[in-house]
Amino acid sequence: MQNEMEYFKHNKNCERQWAGITDEDLEGVWYEPFTGKSYNISEIFFRRNNPDGDKYQNCIRMNEKGLEDTDCQVRSCSACHTAAGTTWTLRGICEDEERMYYLDLIPDPLAFRGYGEYFIEQTNDSRWTWSNTVTNVTIATLHSKDLNYPIGRHTWEVQSDVCGQNNGLRELTLSACTKSEFTCTDGSCIPFIKRCDLKFDCEDKTDESFCQIVNFPEDYRSKLPPRPASNEALPLSINFTMDTLKLDTTTMLMSASYNLRITWFDNRLTYNNLKVLTRLNTLSLEQVDNLWRPKIGFINTDDIQNTAVDQDAVTTVLRHHSQYTPDLSNPYEVEIYRGDTNPISTTRKYFTIYTCNFDLVLYPFDIQNCVLQLQILSASTEYLVFDSTDSHVEYLGPKYLVEYGIGTINLRVENSTQYGMLKVEVELVRRYGYAMLNIYIPSFTLLTISYITLFFRPSIFDARVMTALTALLVLATLFTQVSASLPKTSYFKVVDIWLLFCILLIFVIILFHTVIDLKIEYPDGWAPSEDVIPNFRTTKDAGDGSSDGGKRRRGSPSLNNVVTTVKVNPVGGNGFFDEPKGKNRFDFFRFKLPDLRNDADTYILASKWIVTVIFLVFNSIYWGTLALGSGLVYYV
Repeated sequence: MQNEMEYFKHNKNCERQWAGITDEDLEGVWYEPFTGKSYNISEIFFRRNNPDGDKYQNCIRMNEKGLEDTDCQVRSCSACHTAAGTTWTLRGICEDEERMYYLDLIPDPLAFRGYGEYFIEQTNDSRWTWSNTVTNVTIATLHSKDLNYPIGRHTWEVQSDVCGQNNGLRELTLSACTKSEFTCTDGSCIPFIKRCDLKFDCEDKTDESFCQIVNFPEDYRSKLPPRPASNEALPLSINFTMDTLKLDTTTMLMSASYNLRITWFDNRLTYNNLKVLTRLNTLSLEQVDNLWRPKIGFINTDDIQNTAVDQDAVTTVLRHHSQYTPDLSNPYEVEIYRGDTNPISTTRKYFTIYTCNFDLVLYPFDIQNCVLQLQILSASTEYLVFDSTDSHVEYLGPKYLVEYGIGTINLRVENSTQYGMLKVEVELVRRYGYAMLNIYIPSFTLLTISYITLFFRPSIFDARVMTALTALLVLATLFTQVSASLPKTSYFKVVDIWLLFCILLIFVIILFHTVIDLKIEYPDGWAPSEDVIPNFRTTKDAGDGSSDGGKRRRGSPSLNNVVTTVKVNPVGGNGFFDEPKGKNRFDFFRFKLPDLRNDADTYILASKWIVTVIFLVFNSIYWGTLALGSGLVYYV
């Protein structure tokens, strides 16, 4: 404090020196207005009987006997401290030699002496001037007469040409801030990383001003694609991130929701103050409209679609290299980054319906590959190509969908055609649980029921045939329903083969029932009653007696060695059917059929074995083939 008072002792314009603290906001609470740091009254070296001004004296001035409170409205001076040897920079001028931007501080009288020809001083009329000591020409004068110091960002009245501009007002910055700091308008310094970080750090809020990122040259044309220095085609990197997929087998369409990011280099541009955090390098819509942007079409869609860079798109500059060049000709500190080392990236979310060519031969155990085709529309492969080494695809959605499971997803680039082509191949493995529950298990059940009819008694032909026919009709209905739920194809699907096999096998079973029934010769006029069925006796059993009078109820186990009674109605009197004398009237109705051991029984046994062999052979071939080249074992 004594040093500061000594400094101002011989300055007639600064008889009062402010100590830098106040209690203007809350009486008795002293704090630094710039930093907000508060002080306890016991920590302040007050002069005796001070503070004594109550609420009317809220500032503190320095005195040889201590600090005393004073009226804040009375003009006071304050001391600014700077480290010895600090280099000051005058930004906003255009010089070929960098040394012309730098100056040193001369404390008494206060002035700034340049490393080259420049000198900034306060003249007798209290105006700050910037002059050339070699030519003795005044270049500019500080526009405001009320400023005691030229430190900070201020408007100067230029009297000589600067940077090719005519005389007039020009904004210049005189600052002691280093290259890693940003100068606020009042001359205070903040870390440069806080420049354009979407929050205010300077009290004057200038750290969020002039945050345009892209510098467009005068000859820039947004209709022409960039041309690399190597004179080769410009590579476009694609990042394909899929969120959701939805498949429709009937229409063969796939709906995809995805984020598409396109990245490219534009060596014609330069960028200002790129941040490590990419979201802080987002371009405004105004600058995006002036950019060249690649146009990519979605080829296999149900309508004409292509990429768009609109308000739903986010365009940023990626800081890949930290090397930059400071632009001292700009009064707002600017770091210039090159466009050929730091790419531009635009990201947008799309919802597109793609057409797929499904091969349903192996349905419902098929594995499909749906291809999303993208093609460059802006220029031919002579100028634009897809970058195969830096293009990626990623799927973030659920692995299992309602009808399919998501397999491998690959990205393939084809630059051999006239226009660059990129294909995203999505492997879709059908989940066959629904088909097993609603097609295979019901059809197998119906087939089993039909097979069981071969074990019914041959005499109940109606029951055997009606059961098999009912199963056949139900199976035919199931076949119709399955066919209606799938696209109409000119080829057979494996589910069609299975259902046709079941239908044909049931038809074969019905044929066997017919043959077996034909091999059994019933007597003329015989009709089965409700309780009694014909008696088929073999030759071996012809002489055997029967205690039940030749009658057996329904439920007799076999045709062999069984005696039953046949009831018939005679066609006339005294004929073949007249009752012989001396015999029981019912004995007449006993008939002896031929031996069927090598006839009907053989057909019955053969039908069972033939159907079983056909079923086993077919299933071995059917499921064995599916196990080798389908999605049957994909989830195992």
